[in-house]
Amino acid sequence: MMLACGSLYVMLVSEIVDNKRCTMDLSQVRENIDRVDKEIRRLFMERMLLSDQVACIKAETEDEIYKPDREESIIRKQTQGVDPKMLREYTALIKRIMEVSRKYQYGRVLEVRDCFPYSWSEVSKDLSRFSVLRDEMEICEAPSDSLPVDSFEEMGNDIKSGVVDAGMGVIEEVGVGVSDGLNNLLLDKELYITRYEVREKEDIRYKIVTFTDQLEVLPEHNRMKIMFACPNRSGSLGSVLSMISDYGVNLTEIHSRPYKEEDTWNYRFFAELNANMNDREIRALLFQLSSETMKLKLLGSYYCEGDF
Repeated sequence: MMLACGSLYVMLVSEIVDNKRCTMDLSQVRENIDRVDKEIRRLFMERMLLSDQVACIKAETEDEIYKPDREESIIRKQTQGVDPKMLREYTALIKRIMEVSRKYQYGRVLEVRDCFPYSWSEVSKDLSRFSVLRDEMEICEAPSDSLPVDSFEEMGNDIKSGVVDAGMGVIEEVGVGVSDGLNNLLLDKELYITRYEVREKEDIRYKIVTFTDQLEVLPEHNRMKIMFACPNRSGSLGSVLSMISDYGVNLTEIHSRPYKEEDTWNYRFFAELNANMNDREIRALLFQLSSETMKLKLLGSYYCEGDF
């Protein structure tokens, strides 16, 4: 598709540049746009049939779907000879076509081969005793027999050793900020949010979460929390956000925090998605994110009432 579409695109641009002045009225221009759009649609469907064949082959050979070096080579090849005035736009078009093709291929590979990289429990864990930061006991309205602790490290150790069943904490004070300590605890100790509540005290809204060492996905869950980092190259975050949008998923929250690995600084993004991991399309999204981002981590699945 891209070679034929590219030739057509170059021809149209050359005609615009050469004529400089439009000799058609608006209705005639729109008729030509409709004609071109139909041809683009035909070529797109042909390309997607080829993408399906690629997906089936890669499913059998367990080959990687995303190959950035090959995509860069394709872009260089297909943009040769394009008018400089339209080079940026045509490059964006090629990238978008490849993004859509990859999205389709991830879903098809999952259909052909059982290769989803995550698992979870569909049964909720019984919780009777909780670990809570001492200064958050009242805000969390923790049960009276909860174990108060003075640090997230202590809380994580209590959960992992089985001293308590779960932890409770304030993950965000709305309008003020999120808890880096709690987010880091989820990452470092491989803990997962299973419950989510919003409580208001003295005109301040707090987002309270309960978390355990078991990732649970129940039918009523409508939120999932993830952490990812982007490759350090232009457009990588935009590509991830576009990817999430392509799956029809609403991004309800996103926060970034810097981190240093060896001598390189980067950002971790903590995102909440309006989705349930049991949905086939969401599994395809997670499969794609796990392949095209750095350090993707699932941080929880839970039910959220209202707009929060």
